[in-house]
Amino acid sequence: MANQTDPKVRLAQLFKQQKCYTIDQLSGHLNYSLISIRRFLKAMGYYTSFTHNSKWYTLRSTPSFNKNGIWFYQDIGFCKHGNLNQTIGHFIDKSFQGLSAKNLFNILSVPCHPILNQMYKKKKIDRYHTPKGFVYLSASESKKRLQLKRLQVLTPVPKIERLNPQIAVYVLVELIKNPKTSFFELSAAVKKKGASASPQAIAQLFKDYDLKKTPP
Repeated sequence: MANQTDPKVRLAQLFKQQKCYTIDQLSGHLNYSLISIRRFLKAMGYYTSFTHNSKWYTLRSTPSFNKNGIWFYQDIGFCKHGNLNQTIGHFIDKSFQGLSAKNLFNILSVPCHPILNQMYKKKKIDRYHTPKGFVYLSASESKKRLQLKRLQVLTPVPKIERLNPQIAVYVLVELIKNPKTSFFELSAAVKKKGASASPQAIAQLFKDYDLKKTPP
């Protein structure tokens, strides 16, 4: 029979009573130092949470992971792929065409915007701007090239709206009359002349001809 004073046996008994503990809680229950508790956990095998700054621990035999390798105990999330950075990196790396923050939220059930920004600044991941927002890509050049190629094929190119020359003249005449007018106001002024020029098309006109006006 196993020695009931063996700290690993006592540790296993604690995890039968409750699935997750912090390292401080385990230290208090067993009256061992944090270093010793970590040594016992390493010998037994454990996961740390990818939520709550990785402060929760569970034994490797405890989680029933879903198809994505995610398991939640109450609001505490664990992933077989590691902490939050490692988990995000794993899912982005294996994704077909990168992942948005919304895609990651659907997988992990936690918001990822702040850490995605941090990981991008540290060059742990890359990103690509699409009409719907950022898509995050692998930091691996070979994987990123494939993801970007697939993304660009599957992402529709937004239609660029341009004005015909006559309406462009109307816009410029109105601009000369009132140089401080906005794109929306220019659009409304042109409409009074019986023509149609959306603010987006007017903005494209300024971009095409490198006009320096910035709308208020």
